[in-house]
Amino acid sequence: MNRRAFMNLAALAVSHGKLAGELVASAAGGDSGPLMTVQTTHATDLVIAAIADTSTTHRLRTWMEDGGSPVLRVNAAGILAKRPGQESALQVARVLGNDAEVRGLYSTAVLARVGGLEWDVAGALAADLGTAGPQAHFLAARLAAETMNARDAGARWCAAAMLRDLTPLLSWES
Repeated sequence: MNRRAFMNLAALAVSHGKLAGELVASAAGGDSGPLMTVQTTHATDLVIAAIADTSTTHRLRTWMEDGGSPVLRVNAAGILAKRPGQESALQVARVLGNDAEVRGLYSTAVLARVGGLEWDVAGALAADLGTAGPQAHFLAARLAAETMNARDAGARWCAAAMLRDLTPLLSWES
């Protein structure tokens, strides 16, 4: 067992465990309402992914693909992206490639987290990275590091896609 990963998850469980437990209980009971309200944080998703059972994971897969709102779909994708194994990672990548609303929300969250940006600023950049201007190099460096995030397949996918879109703004001169 990776002691560092265990300690990080334990710390997240202490700070986000109550909310994560409530969200898992709702999902397990088939109630998507709480996951439709607001986009969950990266840390909350990590805790939910660690405690979700097989039937809850199956329900999240259904919501990720067919959920009635973009917030429900992105929350389900965010949680599944943090599950171990390639199966969930491939499903999340497929949804991110095909669902522009989920991709926009997920990319906004990644930019806000790795770039230390306000949500509105991150959302505007996610919609049009061509407006990054002088931030392009900073964001590219942060996104390049995020492509190696072993705990979030969705963040890896979004970071790689945004890096691709930032490439025209980058020059060899800094």
